[in-house]
Amino acid sequence: MWRILKLKNFFAVSSDERGNDVVSWLCWMHFAWGMASSMIFSLLPLFIVDELGGSSRSFGMLEGAVIFLSFMAKLFAGFIMDIFKKKLPMLRTGAILTVLSKFFLACAPSVFFVFIAKSIDRFAKGLRQAPSDAVLAELATKKGLAYSLRYMMNLSGFLTGSIITSTIVAVIGKNFRLIFALAVIPTITAVYMLKTKVNYDDEKLYQKTAKHRWNIKDISLMPREYWKLITVVTLLMFNRFSEGFITLRAREVLPDHVSSLPIFMSCYEIFALCFALFIGKIADKVDKRKIMLFGIGLLFIADTFGITAHNVPTTIAIYIFAGLHIGATQGCIASMLAKLAPPNLVGTAFALYYGIDGAVLFCANNLAGSSSGLAKFLGFQGTASPFIIGAMFSSFAMVYIALWLKREKSPL
Repeated sequence: MWRILKLKNFFAVSSDERGNDVVSWLCWMHFAWGMASSMIFSLLPLFIVDELGGSSRSFGMLEGAVIFLSFMAKLFAGFIMDIFKKKLPMLRTGAILTVLSKFFLACAPSVFFVFIAKSIDRFAKGLRQAPSDAVLAELATKKGLAYSLRYMMNLSGFLTGSIITSTIVAVIGKNFRLIFALAVIPTITAVYMLKTKVNYDDEKLYQKTAKHRWNIKDISLMPREYWKLITVVTLLMFNRFSEGFITLRAREVLPDHVSSLPIFMSCYEIFALCFALFIGKIADKVDKRKIMLFGIGLLFIADTFGITAHNVPTTIAIYIFAGLHIGATQGCIASMLAKLAPPNLVGTAFALYYGIDGAVLFCANNLAGSSSGLAKFLGFQGTASPFIIGAMFSSFAMVYIALWLKREKSPL
């Protein structure tokens, strides 16, 4: 049982045994956080609109604001890590704040209090994510595999949470607050794992660059290909608006299948999970730019179904292709950043990435939430607008990567 929990054979991504232990427990923590997020995320749009009387526009503004806050927290955490050469304190703080945010959300009496709870949750995620990324960059020799497997465990938790949520809804109905309260359990479990199992000396994570003092001018040391990757991902993030808009789209297309929406979301997670595992196996063997091009193409297909959805199969197709896209690109982006960043600036590299993309996602979610008139003008349902805009930006990103591949070789 102990060998199963430590996933020794599966997470052999480091040449150091202790490094493999840290990576495996870190992945189990992401499993727990994914489970808690799924139990809330799959029902939050309906909670805001149906129970609290909000609108799709208010949901879009909320998502844009809290995602922006999350990415700003990641930016802050990344810089602080490289300045003070400490990762684990922020990871612990983020884990504790995640527990508190679930309590607040279960008690939220209005959209404003949901905003407060989500803000705490996203800020906590930002504090968790940046040190987690940097720890993997430091310990893993097989970076493509490590980031894909970490994301795969997060998706596995998300899928588990969706199944639990669907079961509760089927048995007792849409008791939003009870489900949100139960989401506290896996977050407490993650805190326990972090406290008792991740017992690695934090100073060792920076021992190779201990003599280097961080300076803001070090940003200029980022290689040119790093900035090209940032350009690609920036274009992509305009199509990475909250998955909650898929839920709202499904609700408009299939008003009689609301209780099935968590099951539809599980399709997203299953396909993302399976594809993340496949990509993890090949990510260190092929040019990752080609993986990105293919992954963005999958998102373009999801947008096409999002625009034209009219029945159950076409609605489920949105979830499937969006899931395939996430599985193909999420771990790939992180491993590309880790590979391109100078060893002493890993935290800074991730911080810049999160800061830029946080600003873009803030704009993307607000644009998605307030653009219903565009779809109606073109003859589609209002909730199709985010997918029309997303398809446009996916096209831009694919053209940019194609030109990048054509013009020069890359160590990626």
